[in-house]
Amino acid sequence: MSNIVSVTEYEYSSCRVPLEFDEFRIAAVSDLHCNEIGKDNRSLIECIRKLEPDIIVCAGDMITDYSKNMDVALELLYRLSREFDIYYSYGNHELKLGINRRTHARYIRYRDALRSLGINFLNNRSLYITRKNERIRITGLNIKMSYYQKIYRHQEIMPDDYINSLIGRAKEDDFNILLAHNPEYFREYAKWNADVVISGHVHGGMVVLPYIGGVISPSFRLFPHYDFGEYTMGNSKMYLSRGLGSHTIPVRIFNPPEIMSITLRRSSNGNTGKA
Repeated sequence: MSNIVSVTEYEYSSCRVPLEFDEFRIAAVSDLHCNEIGKDNRSLIECIRKLEPDIIVCAGDMITDYSKNMDVALELLYRLSREFDIYYSYGNHELKLGINRRTHARYIRYRDALRSLGINFLNNRSLYITRKNERIRITGLNIKMSYYQKIYRHQEIMPDDYINSLIGRAKEDDFNILLAHNPEYFREYAKWNADVVISGHVHGGMVVLPYIGGVISPSFRLFPHYDFGEYTMGNSKMYLSRGLGSHTIPVRIFNPPEIMSITLRRSSNGNTGKA
């Protein structure tokens, strides 16, 4: 695994950003899959420290569901939790670990270990971050396994009320950050009225070709529409990470591990997010 980690910096500028959260910085990581970047993930930790984030968000798949050793992820999160507030949401691997009868006990141990570190474990749950008399809402979305299909299955249609049934409605006066591992349902996240969506899952398309982008997703879809970067739909912005690791097919070509740094800016106009 490479010892080099790249940082992609984004600015999200909107009049909806509360004034107290102007210049609020989020470090976003996903898809570690218990890999190491540098010995004991020191390169990754140092890179995050240099960003000086206000919070760290984990957008899923920090582990791999079939791995019996989760110490790499736990050690990384232990060290980061001593310095930063962390908000952790599910990916499909956390989900599979939890719903599989043979691995459920390991899932419980992992979940409880995260909670013991003071990490905010967001399983279809929202929390508010408050500064003075203003706040932002951060929500972790955990969708069912049928929404993570391989190439031989059509993408399942998500009913209009599905997200509301899991996490409730988005309040119009809240600034909403949604951690949603699977980017394929960005349209539904935007309909839910997420201001900012942070996703992963696609690993940047594993192989990245100049001027073309990602070649294949972990679901074996060729040239996925959402591979990495910034996307806009209505008033919603999605920031899609290339992720940090790999699994099953350990391939990353022209596609270094990535941390995203997202800075919120208060503006007098509408959304003008820019990379």
